[in-house]
Amino acid sequence: MKYDLSPHIKHIDIFQYLKNLWLIPVLIIFAQSVIRITDNPLITHVPAWLFLFNPIIFLTIFTFAAYWAHQPIRTAIKKDTHQSLEQAMANLPMRAVQAFSIAGLSSVVFILSVIFLTSLFNNSDFTTNMFVALILSVSFGLGVLIPTTAVALTMAWMAKTRKKLSLQNLFIGDLEHFQSYPWIMRSGNRPWLIFGTTSLLPVSILALFSWLMLGTNNEVEQHFILMQAIVLFSNLIFGGMALVWITSRTVHRITRELSQGLNFLRQGKFDGHVAVMIDDEMGELARGLNTALAGLKERDSLKDSLAIASDIQKGLMPKYEPNVPNYAIAGFQQSCHAVGGDYYDYITRNDGTTWLVIADVAGKGYPAALTVANLQAMLHALANAEDIKLIAAAKYINKSLHQSLQGGRFVTLFMAELNHQNHQIQWINAGHIPPLLWHQDSITHLEATSPPLGMLDKIALQVQTTTLGIGDTFYACTDGITEARNAAGKMFGDKNVEAWFQLHHQLDPVLLPSSMLACLDKQAFHTRDDDITMLCLNRSN
Repeated sequence: MKYDLSPHIKHIDIFQYLKNLWLIPVLIIFAQSVIRITDNPLITHVPAWLFLFNPIIFLTIFTFAAYWAHQPIRTAIKKDTHQSLEQAMANLPMRAVQAFSIAGLSSVVFILSVIFLTSLFNNSDFTTNMFVALILSVSFGLGVLIPTTAVALTMAWMAKTRKKLSLQNLFIGDLEHFQSYPWIMRSGNRPWLIFGTTSLLPVSILALFSWLMLGTNNEVEQHFILMQAIVLFSNLIFGGMALVWITSRTVHRITRELSQGLNFLRQGKFDGHVAVMIDDEMGELARGLNTALAGLKERDSLKDSLAIASDIQKGLMPKYEPNVPNYAIAGFQQSCHAVGGDYYDYITRNDGTTWLVIADVAGKGYPAALTVANLQAMLHALANAEDIKLIAAAKYINKSLHQSLQGGRFVTLFMAELNHQNHQIQWINAGHIPPLLWHQDSITHLEATSPPLGMLDKIALQVQTTTLGIGDTFYACTDGITEARNAAGKMFGDKNVEAWFQLHHQLDPVLLPSSMLACLDKQAFHTRDDDITMLCLNRSN
């Protein structure tokens, strides 16, 4: 499909991309300055004019690499199609990895060849230990740190550019069949890449420097190796700070965009759009927010079509049970109207733990369903955040709900974090019906320790820890179960739920919801004026 890209060329042309790589020449000049200060050129007999000429060579190599990485975008501009630009943007990070890795390797080979040949022709006392130290230092600076920084700058430019294009209604990253998830784009891998670049690799090189110095009594060798260590350390401090600054700014820009999407949901601005700034899990969340916003906008324009609202809410619920070793988990949700205010979820986090959530929004219909959508979006955004604790997530949700809920409405919530390795669950119960836990041949009630969320700006939340044994069964439900009524108007009640659980706790979690519904029907508790939701778990080994 043809698309007029001319209004957007100023944001995506090669000059904008090159300008965004301004930190690369700064790093190169800084490294050369440190080398000059440490007097290494004098030891290696490199002529001053050639030493001053090196940065120009390096910049030329990295500029060619940037041109090659950007080539598909320039081709897309010529084709003038949205899909070609979409594909080019999706492939840009991996092209940058390839281009700048080759540029770094070429720069390393060039400078080492110059130094080796110069020392050879000048009959200098350039020893094997000195050359090994030089290889390690130059390889880290030119072959690792600068290419990594260039890739980080590329991803930052891509995120920033996608945001600018989104503001001009050119949505890059929204087409799901162009999703690209190479290893470098996965959010869980990027902290390890930064760790390897700024910690593991340089510390290992410094350890090798120490070993080389201990293995020689030659003062010239020791001085040279020490100067190389200083060069590496200086590059690490300056380049590492730059790398962390670039990454943190990019993450902040992306999370701020996701927060804007949550604000659209909270404020009912369903015609809003979230820019898909990066093709990773956060990009998938942005696509999900856009899908939710589009669906809610359609529902808002078709108020008589309850089926649309029902489909949207069903899409918020889990589509399949999580695969947690040694555990069986199942959930069930049934609305008494087309849409409702009950919610359950299980969310697998990057650290391997699983969040288990069951909630009940006060009220029914569209207002409650909208709050459920807001709650689900917040939970998934928080679950993707690195190192966030359970209590911090609950406090954030409470504060957000307090700002958005009106008319004394609130949300009861039970939220637990399951660690399948040590078989512990950390849990918070904010005003929810106490879940039941079959543990050591008896039933334990996981009682509420705080009021429901959204009522107060600040509430005292407590995190409890429970260890699950083999055969332990967990069962949670909403008040649609306990407040089901018979013909005489009598409610089913908590005691009947406990009596049922006493008899059926050994059932597979998948069968527990149908067993409970059968029990209600058998005892003639047919009047159900509220949503019914259940969340069940069992440890098998």
